[in-house]
Amino acid sequence: MPAHPSFSASRSLKPLAAAATLAVLAACAQPQESAIRYDTSRENTHLDAETHALGDRNPRVASQIQLGFGDTGRPQAQAPAAAATTEAGQQQEAAPAALPRPLAEARSFLGTVPCPSGMACEASRFVVTLAPSGEWRARTTMLVNNQPAHTLVEQGCWDVIGDSPLRIALVQPQQDTAKADLTFQNSNTLKVNALNGVQPMLEHRLTRQADIDAIDELNNRPALACS
Repeated sequence: MPAHPSFSASRSLKPLAAAATLAVLAACAQPQESAIRYDTSRENTHLDAETHALGDRNPRVASQIQLGFGDTGRPQAQAPAAAATTEAGQQQEAAPAALPRPLAEARSFLGTVPCPSGMACEASRFVVTLAPSGEWRARTTMLVNNQPAHTLVEQGCWDVIGDSPLRIALVQPQQDTAKADLTFQNSNTLKVNALNGVQPMLEHRLTRQADIDAIDELNNRPALACS
């Protein structure tokens, strides 16, 4: 007996309806999956937060390299906390004393200053580099007829002798007088109060340089243990 036409049609339509339903569900699910897969808003927000939190701890340019002239002496401003042992044998974290901001990284300053006493010159070009380890290096170039005639290189330890404004003395080992007495007018300018024990008649300033001068002529000398 032949099958009833309507019954046969309904049986053939059921698989088609099921396939259509699956296709609709897959189409609805695919955009959601793509949206989840390519939604980077959370990732970008996290990276932005990390970048903001890092701040100036990002890699530094060449002019901000920390020169320590041997990395001896004073701890740097952002050094990790040191462990101090108590009498009871317990350890406590003690943060190192923070350096003033202008001294927390190596900086070079350059300017024209009076000729050192006893030298036959008109003026001198003076560059000094201050290291956060507490050491300084300097190069003095005497000028005759505005031409370099003689160069003197020196090193020593700097000491803070005033804090309002910040004032430092450049001390040399086994010397009775300081090489220089300098005041920070701002982070980029030093005023010369005295040089080689003599107070200048005119005001002289040293200006911070974009590039750090490590005074390489002194590389063969041992680093000083400045405290």
